[in-house]
Amino acid sequence: MASDGFVRVEAAWFTPSRLLLLFCLMSLLIYLDRGTMSSAAVSGNPGGDAPGSPPPSGLQGEFGISYYQYGWLQAAFMIGLLCGSPVFSALAKRANPFRLIAVGLGTWTVATMACATSPNFSSLFLARTFVGVGEASFCALAAPFIDDFAPRGKKATWLACFYLCIPLGVALGFMYGGVVGGAPRMGWRWAFALESAAMLPVVMFCVSSAPIPMRGVSASSSSSYVSSDDAGLGTMTAGGEGSCESDAESDDDVGGGDGYGSDRRPRERSRRRRRRLGISSKTAAREFLRDAAELTRHPIYVATVAGYVAYTAVIGVYAVWGPKAAYAVFSTDLNTPSRADLVLGLVTVVAGAGGTAIGGVAVDRLGNSVGNALAVCAVSGAAGFILLETAFASTSFPAFLAFFLLGETAAFVTQAPINAVVLWSVPPGARPLACSMTTVAIHALGDVPTPPLFGATLQALAGGGALRPEHWRVALCAFTAGLLVSAGVLARTAMRAGRG
Repeated sequence: MASDGFVRVEAAWFTPSRLLLLFCLMSLLIYLDRGTMSSAAVSGNPGGDAPGSPPPSGLQGEFGISYYQYGWLQAAFMIGLLCGSPVFSALAKRANPFRLIAVGLGTWTVATMACATSPNFSSLFLARTFVGVGEASFCALAAPFIDDFAPRGKKATWLACFYLCIPLGVALGFMYGGVVGGAPRMGWRWAFALESAAMLPVVMFCVSSAPIPMRGVSASSSSSYVSSDDAGLGTMTAGGEGSCESDAESDDDVGGGDGYGSDRRPRERSRRRRRRLGISSKTAAREFLRDAAELTRHPIYVATVAGYVAYTAVIGVYAVWGPKAAYAVFSTDLNTPSRADLVLGLVTVVAGAGGTAIGGVAVDRLGNSVGNALAVCAVSGAAGFILLETAFASTSFPAFLAFFLLGETAAFVTQAPINAVVLWSVPPGARPLACSMTTVAIHALGDVPTPPLFGATLQALAGGGALRPEHWRVALCAFTAGLLVSAGVLARTAMRAGRG
């Protein structure tokens, strides 16, 4: 089956739209877990001896986990994700990327079940680390597949559909965790166990079905596909019988017509396979460092990641502190912290869905080019900065809500275009590594350090006294400036790349 005149896939189940639906389902389940872990019913609270303290509940109550230790559970997941992403992208050069996604999600499935059966904090910490490792394969390899098989003129829209699953999955996780984690006969362990069970059929399908080729990578442990460069053709074929061989390999195997080619071909293939799979860890490390260094020679990619880091730093602050900030500033309007969670969650879902879709459609309408995608990112980032600064300066809750919704929508417009630039600004074979190194950069330099920095800023503004609403406003306005920094970097990069 051909897709867009470039890739031919010999898998009975395959169509480009089915592949997109499969990846969207995977993404929803993955981000459902992130929302589940953060939901109040699953995380719970450690309780306390102070008068008026709520009774212990959730995993914090069962294991006696402090808020500090709970923060380390979130860090454990991120450690696994950041360590696993480069590993899976490097393995994509030697094994079928579709199979690697299956391996990663299999790890994720086992790890989430381990979360459900953890007897103590240490085992839960280890399980959350491997949840991150398993997710890393998907983060590194899914987007290049979508870029390969999306129809011409709709690539950004397809990427938008894929990235739309992030806010939807997290929001569903909040609700799912609240329902299952808060159910009298279930609880937080069931929340993890059921999501693990939901992913298992997806993993089994990926393992049992014919693998899908990826443009630009040329290795597979089963020789089930080869790249178009190796084949000397404009297609790649999945499946043993339909595999293409390069002209050079055919000449070598046949032996220049000496009559012994058919006998030598299996031996040559066997030697090539052993060379691919028998590579030493030291050599693999050298190759990874060389490939990572090669990415830095693509200035558009480097500048885009820099802008993405600044953008993610702001989004990370909103994700961690948003509901707390809204309740601190507008407590009389929101009444309870739970209502603040609900209101801000709904706003984020609407903004995430609308903004992500707008970004993808806008790039497709303007034309699928790096310059157009960066221009959309720059304009939306600047608009988001203005609207969000206005929201935090508003003293009326309805005005705050309206400007915050518009500002978040504008900010989320960036999601699909900026990830498209990551894919389009490097050679096809470098896309898995580009995606994984982008993941490492935006988390390690973006949304991991900024939430604690925001907390330290609040304490400094309070000066040892009680926090007041104006302290929250000043801190939010200061950190939102990261969107303006991101917009400036991406605008300059867009001018360098050129429009259209």
